[in-house]
Amino acid sequence: MGFFDTIEEAGRGIGAAAKDAARTARLNMKLKDLDVKLHKEYELIGQKYYKAHCDEDTPDNRKVKEIYAEIAATKDQLADIRGESLCPSCGEFVDKNSRFCNHCGAPLAETVDEDDVTVEEPEDKTCEEPDRETDKEACEEEKSQD
Repeated sequence: MGFFDTIEEAGRGIGAAAKDAARTARLNMKLKDLDVKLHKEYELIGQKYYKAHCDEDTPDNRKVKEIYAEIAATKDQLADIRGESLCPSCGEFVDKNSRFCNHCGAPLAETVDEDDVTVEEPEDKTCEEPDRETDKEACEEEKSQD
């Protein structure tokens, strides 16, 4: 073998190594993407299971309900700071003077003087996030649709 033959052979080896490195990087990226997809599917399964069993009094359901309550309280505090309110339909922040939600289009309650407001007991929202208008019947309806 001559000097140039050795250089040519080394070049082929480097080219093959570069191809293998590129293939390895692509396969590693594909594995990460598949892992993300798998975790999203697990999350969806968990949400469906919770919706189907939300009326059961289990430690896991109590934890989820506590988190929903904390989310609702935090959103209320944030809305007060921002001078906004929460859409009762979709839970998004909207201007207090808006007549319709600019996110979902739902009609909003008209602005009233706080002295004229009577406080009613909240509806049972155990089956859904607290920022969506649902009750036990809606929960049962969702169960029948799934």
